[in-house]
Amino acid sequence: MDFIDKLIQLPPFLLFLLIIFLGGIIAGLSTYLFNRYIKVNILRSHNEVTGFLFLAIASFYAFLLSFIVFMVWGQLNETQGNVSKEGSSALGLYRDIKYYPDTIESKQLMIVYLDFVYNVIDEEFPNMGRMKSSRKTTESFNRVFYKMEHLNPKNQFQIQLVAEMFNHLNQLDTYRGLRSTTKENEIPFPLWFPILLGGIITLACAMLLDIEHTRMHVALNSLLGIFIGMLLYIIILLDHPYSGSLSIKPESYKLIFTMEQWDKELNLETAIQIK
Repeated sequence: MDFIDKLIQLPPFLLFLLIIFLGGIIAGLSTYLFNRYIKVNILRSHNEVTGFLFLAIASFYAFLLSFIVFMVWGQLNETQGNVSKEGSSALGLYRDIKYYPDTIESKQLMIVYLDFVYNVIDEEFPNMGRMKSSRKTTESFNRVFYKMEHLNPKNQFQIQLVAEMFNHLNQLDTYRGLRSTTKENEIPFPLWFPILLGGIITLACAMLLDIEHTRMHVALNSLLGIFIGMLLYIIILLDHPYSGSLSIKPESYKLIFTMEQWDKELNLETAIQIK
């Protein structure tokens, strides 16, 4: 949904205020206009039945929202797990390349691999937050495959190490593919109809309750609208794991650059001590 995609780009606190403000205003204004311009003479005599109907509908709507929250929370946890496994494979491959005995081939492969890592951090994850793909990252990843295919192991140990590198690379490819597909696993557009319609029906039943004090009625329904808005805010955030304040970050990929920097500093200190 393009509208939801644009909403999620707002700062989290601003998005939260916007959603609960709209929910409260819509509920309160609707209640005020209903009490002012729509006169239903049988409200008081049927208030007990109306209250029971409101309780039943509100309970079913709460169950629907709970199911949606549980579903998107499960998807978020699964996505975080796949990203963690991807990061673990990326770190394992980095170490394999770093300590490959042939230093010339190791340095050439490391240059290509670090270019891929940089593109994941700088291109792919930000693009996933905007529901887009990164062709540049895919091309750099393919270059890693190509470079590894042209390694020339000279003994049994190097052959085993290359096999381990390909194992990490294939795992990385698998989890990266799973991550790429999760950006499309948002709540389907048709499912938003019962979510929004359920909120409208719940507010409509709340407006039918006969409360003598109009301001109290408006205030209570505004609070109900705010509460529904808060649940919708949670659903929207959880449904977009690469955007907003709960977004998943490429921490393992960033750690690779940190480790590379530590290694350079260590080599520099060693060179100074030798001199």
